[in-house]
Amino acid sequence: MKKLTLVLLALSILSLIGQLLVLPYLPDTVPTHWNAAGEINGYGSKYTNLFLAALPLLMLGLFALTPRIDPRKESYEKHRKAYDIFRVFMTLFFIALTWVINAAAMGWPVDVGRIISIALGVMFLVLGNYMPQIRSNYTFGIKTPWTLESPAVWKKTHAMGGIIFCVCGVLTIAAGIFAVSWAMYVMLAVILLGSLWLYVYSWLLYRKER
Repeated sequence: MKKLTLVLLALSILSLIGQLLVLPYLPDTVPTHWNAAGEINGYGSKYTNLFLAALPLLMLGLFALTPRIDPRKESYEKHRKAYDIFRVFMTLFFIALTWVINAAAMGWPVDVGRIISIALGVMFLVLGNYMPQIRSNYTFGIKTPWTLESPAVWKKTHAMGGIIFCVCGVLTIAAGIFAVSWAMYVMLAVILLGSLWLYVYSWLLYRKER
Protein backbone atom coordinates (compact mmCIF):
# COMPACT_ATOMS: atom_id res chain seq x y z
CA MET A 1 0.00 0.00 0.00
CA LYS A 2 2.86 2.40 0.80
CA LYS A 3 4.66 1.52 -2.45
CA LEU A 4 1.49 2.15 -4.43
CA THR A 5 1.04 5.51 -2.72
CA LEU A 6 4.63 6.50 -3.49
CA VAL A 7 4.24 5.55 -7.17
CA LEU A 8 1.03 7.57 -7.50
CA LEU A 9 2.61 10.47 -5.63
CA ALA A 10 5.65 10.44 -7.92
CA LEU A 11 3.49 10.37 -11.06
CA SER A 12 1.35 13.24 -9.76
CA ILE A 13 4.40 15.38 -8.92
CA LEU A 14 6.02 14.69 -12.32
CA SER A 15 2.76 15.61 -14.05
CA LEU A 16 2.55 18.89 -12.12
CA ILE A 17 6.19 19.75 -12.88
CA GLY A 18 5.60 18.96 -16.54
CA GLN A 19 2.55 21.21 -16.56
CA LEU A 20 4.61 24.07 -15.14
CA LEU A 21 7.17 23.55 -17.90
CA VAL A 22 4.65 23.55 -20.76
CA LEU A 23 2.52 26.37 -19.34
CA PRO A 24 4.43 29.17 -21.19
CA TYR A 25 3.86 27.36 -24.51
CA LEU A 26 0.09 27.04 -24.13
CA PRO A 27 -2.24 29.61 -25.68
CA ASP A 28 -3.89 32.00 -23.22
CA THR A 29 -7.27 30.35 -23.87
CA VAL A 30 -7.57 26.55 -23.85
CA PRO A 31 -10.55 24.20 -24.36
CA THR A 32 -12.09 23.10 -21.07
CA HIS A 33 -15.36 21.41 -22.03
CA TRP A 34 -16.65 19.09 -24.73
CA ASN A 35 -20.25 18.15 -25.55
CA ALA A 36 -21.59 14.63 -26.00
CA ALA A 37 -20.56 14.67 -29.66
CA GLY A 38 -16.95 15.46 -28.74
CA GLU A 39 -17.12 19.07 -29.93
CA ILE A 40 -15.52 21.88 -27.92
CA ASN A 41 -18.17 24.06 -26.31
CA GLY A 42 -16.24 25.75 -23.52
CA TYR A 43 -12.95 27.62 -23.09
CA GLY A 44 -10.99 28.93 -20.14
CA SER A 45 -7.65 30.31 -19.02
CA LYS A 46 -4.57 28.15 -19.51
CA TYR A 47 -4.11 28.31 -15.74
CA THR A 48 -7.17 26.05 -15.48
CA ASN A 49 -4.88 23.23 -16.60
CA LEU A 50 -2.49 24.06 -13.78
CA PHE A 51 -5.25 23.45 -11.25
CA LEU A 52 -6.18 20.24 -13.07
CA ALA A 53 -2.54 19.08 -12.87
CA ALA A 54 -2.51 19.76 -9.11
CA LEU A 55 -5.80 17.90 -8.55
CA PRO A 56 -4.25 14.38 -8.36
CA LEU A 57 -2.04 15.52 -5.47
CA LEU A 58 -5.03 16.95 -3.62
CA MET A 59 -6.97 13.74 -4.24
CA LEU A 60 -4.13 11.57 -2.94
CA GLY A 61 -4.12 13.60 0.26
CA LEU A 62 -7.87 13.08 0.60
CA PHE A 63 -7.56 9.35 -0.15
CA ALA A 64 -4.93 9.04 2.59
CA LEU A 65 -6.97 11.02 5.12
CA THR A 66 -10.35 9.35 4.58
CA PRO A 67 -9.56 5.93 6.15
CA ARG A 68 -8.19 7.70 9.22
CA ILE A 69 -11.20 9.88 9.96
CA ASP A 70 -14.06 7.59 8.93
CA PRO A 71 -15.94 6.34 12.04
CA ARG A 72 -15.92 2.87 10.46
CA LYS A 73 -12.24 2.91 9.57
CA GLU A 74 -11.90 -0.83 10.16
CA SER A 75 -13.90 -1.41 6.97
CA TYR A 76 -11.03 -0.05 4.89
CA GLU A 77 -8.89 -3.05 5.84
CA LYS A 78 -11.64 -5.33 4.49
CA HIS A 79 -12.09 -3.50 1.19
CA ARG A 80 -8.50 -2.28 0.73
CA LYS A 81 -8.24 -3.74 -2.79
CA ALA A 82 -11.40 -1.99 -3.99
CA TYR A 83 -10.27 1.29 -2.42
CA ASP A 84 -6.79 1.00 -3.98
CA ILE A 85 -8.30 0.29 -7.41
CA PHE A 86 -10.50 3.36 -7.05
CA ARG A 87 -7.69 5.72 -6.09
CA VAL A 88 -5.39 4.35 -8.81
CA PHE A 89 -7.97 4.88 -11.54
CA MET A 90 -9.00 8.32 -10.29
CA THR A 91 -5.40 9.53 -10.01
CA LEU A 92 -4.35 8.19 -13.42
CA PHE A 93 -7.54 9.45 -15.05
CA PHE A 94 -6.93 13.07 -14.00
CA ILE A 95 -3.23 12.89 -14.89
CA ALA A 96 -4.13 11.59 -18.35
CA LEU A 97 -6.92 14.16 -18.69
CA THR A 98 -4.45 16.98 -18.01
CA TRP A 99 -2.17 15.91 -20.84
CA VAL A 100 -4.95 15.13 -23.29
CA ILE A 101 -6.26 18.67 -22.81
CA ASN A 102 -2.72 20.04 -23.18
CA ALA A 103 -2.39 18.20 -26.48
CA ALA A 104 -5.72 19.57 -27.71
CA ALA A 105 -4.75 23.10 -26.63
CA MET A 106 -1.54 22.90 -28.65
CA GLY A 107 -3.43 21.82 -31.73
CA TRP A 108 -2.56 18.12 -31.77
CA PRO A 109 -5.14 15.88 -33.52
CA VAL A 110 -6.63 14.21 -30.43
CA ASP A 111 -10.28 13.27 -30.07
CA VAL A 112 -10.72 14.32 -26.43
CA GLY A 113 -14.39 13.34 -26.20
CA ARG A 114 -13.69 9.81 -27.43
CA ILE A 115 -10.66 9.31 -25.19
CA ILE A 116 -12.51 10.52 -22.09
CA SER A 117 -15.55 8.35 -22.86
CA ILE A 118 -13.49 5.18 -23.24
CA ALA A 119 -11.41 5.93 -20.12
CA LEU A 120 -14.53 6.61 -18.03
CA GLY A 121 -16.17 3.47 -19.37
CA VAL A 122 -13.22 1.31 -18.35
CA MET A 123 -13.25 2.92 -14.91
CA PHE A 124 -16.99 2.24 -14.51
CA LEU A 125 -16.51 -1.41 -15.51
CA VAL A 126 -13.61 -1.98 -13.12
CA LEU A 127 -15.30 -0.24 -10.19
CA GLY A 128 -18.52 -2.09 -10.91
CA ASN A 129 -16.70 -5.40 -10.53
CA TYR A 130 -15.14 -4.36 -7.24
CA MET A 131 -18.17 -2.57 -5.77
CA PRO A 132 -19.59 -5.69 -4.01
CA GLN A 133 -16.36 -5.83 -1.96
CA ILE A 134 -16.94 -2.43 -0.34
CA ARG A 135 -17.85 -2.69 3.33
CA SER A 136 -20.00 -0.30 5.33
CA ASN A 137 -18.44 3.12 5.92
CA TYR A 138 -19.42 6.80 5.79
CA THR A 139 -17.33 8.10 2.89
CA PHE A 140 -16.77 5.42 0.21
CA GLY A 141 -19.62 3.66 -1.56
CA ILE A 142 -23.40 3.97 -1.83
CA LYS A 143 -24.47 5.76 1.32
CA THR A 144 -28.17 5.98 2.12
CA PRO A 145 -29.78 6.03 5.58
CA TRP A 146 -30.69 2.36 5.11
CA THR A 147 -27.34 1.03 3.84
CA LEU A 148 -25.61 2.75 6.77
CA GLU A 149 -28.10 1.22 9.19
CA SER A 150 -27.98 -2.39 7.98
CA PRO A 151 -24.92 -4.39 6.82
CA ALA A 152 -27.20 -6.73 4.84
CA VAL A 153 -28.84 -3.81 3.01
CA TRP A 154 -25.40 -2.33 2.33
CA LYS A 155 -24.17 -5.60 0.80
CA LYS A 156 -27.18 -6.16 -1.46
CA THR A 157 -27.33 -2.52 -2.56
CA HIS A 158 -23.66 -2.58 -3.58
CA ALA A 159 -24.18 -5.82 -5.50
CA MET A 160 -26.92 -4.04 -7.46
CA GLY A 161 -24.72 -0.97 -7.80
CA GLY A 162 -22.00 -3.10 -9.37
CA ILE A 163 -24.42 -4.18 -12.11
CA ILE A 164 -25.48 -0.59 -12.80
CA PHE A 165 -21.87 0.61 -12.94
CA CYS A 166 -21.00 -2.14 -15.44
CA VAL A 167 -23.96 -1.18 -17.66
CA CYS A 168 -22.81 2.46 -17.54
CA GLY A 169 -19.30 1.33 -18.43
CA VAL A 170 -20.43 -0.56 -21.52
CA LEU A 171 -22.56 2.37 -22.73
CA THR A 172 -19.76 4.88 -22.11
CA ILE A 173 -17.22 2.79 -24.00
CA ALA A 174 -19.73 2.41 -26.85
CA ALA A 175 -20.14 6.20 -26.93
CA GLY A 176 -16.38 6.58 -27.27
CA ILE A 177 -15.81 3.86 -29.87
CA PHE A 178 -18.73 4.69 -32.14
CA ALA A 179 -18.73 8.45 -31.44
CA VAL A 180 -22.52 8.64 -31.29
CA SER A 181 -23.97 11.33 -29.05
CA TRP A 182 -27.08 9.34 -28.12
CA ALA A 183 -24.98 6.67 -26.39
CA MET A 184 -23.64 9.31 -23.98
CA TYR A 185 -27.15 10.57 -23.26
CA VAL A 186 -28.30 7.00 -22.59
CA MET A 187 -25.35 6.56 -20.24
CA LEU A 188 -26.25 9.73 -18.33
CA ALA A 189 -29.86 8.56 -18.10
CA VAL A 190 -28.72 5.18 -16.75
CA ILE A 191 -26.59 6.93 -14.09
CA LEU A 192 -29.46 9.18 -12.97
CA LEU A 193 -32.10 6.45 -13.03
CA GLY A 194 -29.66 3.96 -11.52
CA SER A 195 -28.86 6.31 -8.64
CA LEU A 196 -32.57 6.82 -7.98
CA TRP A 197 -33.21 3.09 -8.16
CA LEU A 198 -30.37 2.31 -5.73
CA TYR A 199 -31.84 4.80 -3.25
CA VAL A 200 -35.30 3.23 -3.53
CA TYR A 201 -33.87 -0.29 -3.63
CA SER A 202 -31.98 0.20 -0.35
CA TRP A 203 -35.20 1.47 1.27
CA LEU A 204 -37.17 -1.54 0.00
CA LEU A 205 -34.54 -3.92 1.32
CA TYR A 206 -34.51 -2.21 4.70
CA ARG A 207 -38.29 -2.25 4.88
CA LYS A 208 -38.35 -5.95 4.03
CA GLU A 209 -35.67 -6.68 6.64
CA ARG A 210 -37.62 -4.91 9.36
